[in-house]
Amino acid sequence: MLTYNNLRRATYYSDPNSSKSYTKKFLETAIRVQDSFNISLGNFYLGNANVVSSNFEVALTHYLASANYFEKVKDSARLSSVFNGIGAAYENSGNDSLSLNYFIKSQQISYSIGDLRRSAIALTNIGNIYKYRGDLENAKSYMEQAVVQIKTTNRLQYIHSLTLNLANIYVELKDYDDATPLFEEVLTTVDTINDVYIYGASLRGLGNVALERKDYSDGLRKIKKAYKKLKSSGFFDEALATMPDLILAYELNGQYKNGLMVANQYQKLTDSIFSNEKDKNLTEALQKYEAEKKDTELKLLKVETEKKEQQNRLYFILAIAGLFIASLLGYFSFKNRQKNKTLANQKKLLENTLDEKNTLLKEVHHRVKNSFQIVSSLLYLQSENMEGKEAKIAIKEAENRVRSMVLVHQKLYSKDELVGINTKEYISDLVKDIVESHQFNSNLMDFSLNIESHVLDIETITPLGLILNELIINTLKHAFSASMTNPKIDISFIQIDDAMVLMVSDNGKGFEGKIKQTSFGISLLKALSKTLKANLEYSSIINKGTSAVLTIKKFKILT
Repeated sequence: MLTYNNLRRATYYSDPNSSKSYTKKFLETAIRVQDSFNISLGNFYLGNANVVSSNFEVALTHYLASANYFEKVKDSARLSSVFNGIGAAYENSGNDSLSLNYFIKSQQISYSIGDLRRSAIALTNIGNIYKYRGDLENAKSYMEQAVVQIKTTNRLQYIHSLTLNLANIYVELKDYDDATPLFEEVLTTVDTINDVYIYGASLRGLGNVALERKDYSDGLRKIKKAYKKLKSSGFFDEALATMPDLILAYELNGQYKNGLMVANQYQKLTDSIFSNEKDKNLTEALQKYEAEKKDTELKLLKVETEKKEQQNRLYFILAIAGLFIASLLGYFSFKNRQKNKTLANQKKLLENTLDEKNTLLKEVHHRVKNSFQIVSSLLYLQSENMEGKEAKIAIKEAENRVRSMVLVHQKLYSKDELVGINTKEYISDLVKDIVESHQFNSNLMDFSLNIESHVLDIETITPLGLILNELIINTLKHAFSASMTNPKIDISFIQIDDAMVLMVSDNGKGFEGKIKQTSFGISLLKALSKTLKANLEYSSIINKGTSAVLTIKKFKILT
């Protein structure tokens, strides 16, 4: 057990999964030798490990088992720690009322036995609950008590952390006079324990206070120093969190070029993190779904096999024991009703499981939609800071492409059908959105739609929406002169034999010759058409208008 416990502690921060595995082995060994104390200790450690991995219900099960033992043997110090863990589990699962209750119990127990370190930690946790509720005055009161108590322990690591929490509360209350000396107090002693995170956080806090006091130069200096220290020391998450403050500091100092450079770096980093997290979450969800699906199939196969075996046994008994037919029929009739009841329960369980999977998929579409919306907003903000006309147009076009994909996931999230999109609803909404956001002069753009209603899968509808976006934007940009009084676009989407045909026509000025193949929009159209095994053709008559016809061979109709 000692070996497993040492391995657990050694990997707790560096490799949480390995630490959790060692904790399980520690608990299994304690159970095998029937060591009640270490069983309870193992349950407490496993509760902590499950909080780290966000398995809060499992964590609560282990914490409560541990609490029962330590309460029974009157081990107040460890019981206080367990109650603090239970409070953390409830807090992270969104039940702040129960969380607050257990934090208060932890604080009262630890204070009663003179353990001011645990008492101060519990007071800080209570303060955080009030902070999340928006009650900053109560949060300040509890955190002030926590700092007073922790300073009696001479434990610098805890003193710095709790003092920093209180300073940040003062900042939220705009009490900069009280916040500043706390940040400076931490900075004067933090070198003694070489805590780069605390150093960076304190310096960042002082920088933000300076910005609030309009000492922009000092604020920039401190925030820039904090960012460089955190980044060079390997605290990349904390450095990333400091970047928005650094961007603001550059802007307030009129250093817009530097601010834009940091903003671009920040956008790339957050996009990369989002992409990695999205891929990881989707992979885990799919693996879990496949495993549960396989397990369900095996269970159903087992049930069917058992049912067939029972029927064969019934026939055999009826053949060789005619005298017992009545009793055997009654017996197996009863067994069959029981089995049907079991099957009904399992069917209900499968339906519930399917509902959970649908909810998960819906949440995925919702988060993807929100992420695309953030990208669209970032592109809009970027365009507002651009001076070049061509750059603004390019960013606007990119924003439109993102919005066409946002609409796909918005439709998926808002409908019961989670894997397909109705073409009539989607194309109608997309065309209306594009036209309304690109009205020119004082003339209202007129458009007509002839859209057949089909539910297409997401692999078909996404490139289709991007192609339609490009065709409409090209029409709005090039087809009409400023003096034209009756501009109109006609859009149709119909099925002809084994192909889907999208047609975009206008009554504009038309063109002679061939389409230029060098623009990004045309290259994108060619690439997207290729994914659908589609053929895109143009026809145009001067002063009569232009038509673009996309004939799609690769598509999947769901309903």
